[in-house]
Amino acid sequence: MRIEGKNVIVTGASSGIGRALALAFAGKRAAVTAAARRADRLDQLVREVAERFPDAPPVVPVTCDVTREADVSWLVGGTVERRGAVDILVNNAGIGLYGKMESVSIEDFQEVLSVNLLGAVRCIREVVPFMRTRESGVIVNVASVAALHGVPYLSAYCASKGALVAASQSLRAELDGTGIRVMIVYPGYTDTEIFEHEKVVGGARRPPGPFAPPGRVAAGIVRAIERNAGDVFLTAQGRALSVLRGLAPPIVERAMRRIARELRGGDESQADDGTR
Repeated sequence: MRIEGKNVIVTGASSGIGRALALAFAGKRAAVTAAARRADRLDQLVREVAERFPDAPPVVPVTCDVTREADVSWLVGGTVERRGAVDILVNNAGIGLYGKMESVSIEDFQEVLSVNLLGAVRCIREVVPFMRTRESGVIVNVASVAALHGVPYLSAYCASKGALVAASQSLRAELDGTGIRVMIVYPGYTDTEIFEHEKVVGGARRPPGPFAPPGRVAAGIVRAIERNAGDVFLTAQGRALSVLRGLAPPIVERAMRRIARELRGGDESQADDGTR
């Protein structure tokens, strides 16, 4: 698939993978609509693209909260009105929540699901009718290696990303023959601001890394779109987990128990003190 000239929506574009994707698409001369909640960060992105890629179409910033139906409708409908189509939708917006499941409130769990899962669903519901009319389009859902198997202290995040994968697989089958492709991306740990903004409920330390640069992840996603990939594993660990969970589940279970022991905090009653 040729990226140049395509109309692209990227959610969660104010930082991390989303911001890197907006830059990567602009570098390919795509017409990017960048959506996020932080208008000031979107304005910075617009200026950076204009400076780095003066021949690329200007980035259109749209302040959008993917948990709000009206915002998502405005994002997709406005893009179609402005640019005539949405050729590529990248559902990247996401938030984190770290700590013991027993310490996670139902409200916090629901918030993660509303952003990471239902945010993507809201965007999909808006964009698919337009893509059906044109009989073409690509929907890219950014999941996580954590969607392949539950990771200790990431229960809400894993649940949201695992559900996103299942929903994406259902959608892929439903859209067979329509000209619309669904791509699922499984990044590993990436060096983004999600760790700075996530809520931490205590009981565990964050793993030390290494974390991948967002630019490398974005480049891998763009290459996968160009080659019409379906499931995209961006790390060797992700590919290994994908295989082992089917061939040797006990090995995966033992590995997760070991990770839980290694990350478990010394004070089981520690509060939300920002420890990562």
